[in-house]
Formats: sequence, C-alpha cells, structure tokens
Amino acid sequence: MKYFTSALTGVAMLCAVSASASPTADMPNQYFDGMAAKLIMAGFRDIQMVDQETNTLTAYDQHGSEVMIVVHPTSRQILRQSFVHKSDE
Repeated sequence: MKYFTSALTGVAMLCAVSASASPTADMPNQYFDGMAAKLIMAGFRDIQMVDQETNTLTAYDQHGSEVMIVVHPTSRQILRQSFVHKSDE
C-alpha cells in the first residue's frame, strides 16, 4: 500500500506540473523560455510573445487582468508592466 500511495502521489504531481506548464505559448528562443518560466513563477499565466524586437509579452496576472510586459534584453528584469484594459487599473 505504501508503494501505491507513493506512485499515486508521483502521478498527481506530474499532472499538476503538466497542467501548470501548458498555458504558455511557444517562445521564439531559449531566453524567452526562461523569461516565461520566471513569469509563471511570479503568478502570471497565458504568456504570449507580442514583439520579439522590443521584448514585449502579454500575460494575465493573479487577478485575471491582462498586462503588457516589457523585459530587459539580457537580464530578464521587467522594465515596464501596464494593464491592457483601462478597467483593470
């Protein structure tokens, strides 16, 4: 029974990780993959690339508001974050 419980816990954890990783679109390169992972860890979801040249992404925050995020080209720091819809401010 102990092994069954351990296996069941492992499967549940795998399903949870798979579910949390799926809302992000494919990023154009490894840098943006890392940036998307950082944003997911910060509570954002449904991350989409808007403009690779200006390092602009969109995502939904913890409250369900759509935000536009501009990131630094090398340090993965968020330079600017603004709401897409005025009603979310």
